[in-house]
Amino acid sequence: MTYDLTGRVALVTGASGNIGAAIARKLRADGAMVVSADLPGHLGGGESEDWHALDIVDETSWATLIAWIEGRHGRLDILVNNAGIAPMGKLEDMAIAEWRRCMAINVDGAFLGIRTALPLLRTTAATAGHDARIVNVASAAGVRASPLSSAYCTSKAAVGMLTKAAAIEFASLGYPVRANSVHPAAVESDMIDAILDRYSAITGGTPVDDLRAGLIAGHPFGRLVRPDEVADAVLFLCSEAARYLNATEIHVDGGMIAS
Repeated sequence: MTYDLTGRVALVTGASGNIGAAIARKLRADGAMVVSADLPGHLGGGESEDWHALDIVDETSWATLIAWIEGRHGRLDILVNNAGIAPMGKLEDMAIAEWRRCMAINVDGAFLGIRTALPLLRTTAATAGHDARIVNVASAAGVRASPLSSAYCTSKAAVGMLTKAAAIEFASLGYPVRANSVHPAAVESDMIDAILDRYSAITGGTPVDDLRAGLIAGHPFGRLVRPDEVADAVLFLCSEAARYLNATEIHVDGGMIAS
């Protein structure tokens, strides 16, 4: 399914990763002007992409990018907070610095993005004839806990609640800005490969193929989520077809949470 996002400007964080790249492609294919952001050294390229360095835990970095978007495009219709990390380890062995880094990137990064972009999102919506959209990429892990991922599970649960709190607050204040979240199960990605490798090391060398088979077995469709399937959900939430959705969680998990 396609949606017409012609003329709209979207910012996607973590755009060099598998999910972020898929989201940027989907939004661009449906007519949006996409600003893709990631850490220096992780930036892509290409004539159809507009890449910018962004440290999502740095307030100045956020302010600089939003100011550039306003100066260049004069508007921001869509913010997709997608960047994140997934540290693995036993809770009893986790250093407080590693815990705080996960919270800073996954939670503080989304908070800073919402707070910094909000004035431009509101201004755009006031003149565009449609609400601005915030989509936060959370995770099924924020709803259904898993071992050796306490920091990740906690951070993604926080992203889900941050989304709801922001959505209800903005509605109560009369702001024309909607916020929703997407919660994928395990996604075929470089991140899941790294997670399985780390899980294998922590558990004393459990074969990665066995871990992958067990992970797949927990998904009712018998396979992991594809990045483009996460992107489809994001695209829908950014479209007018979802104009009355607010504080909504979309679980892209094939029914895993319900099983």
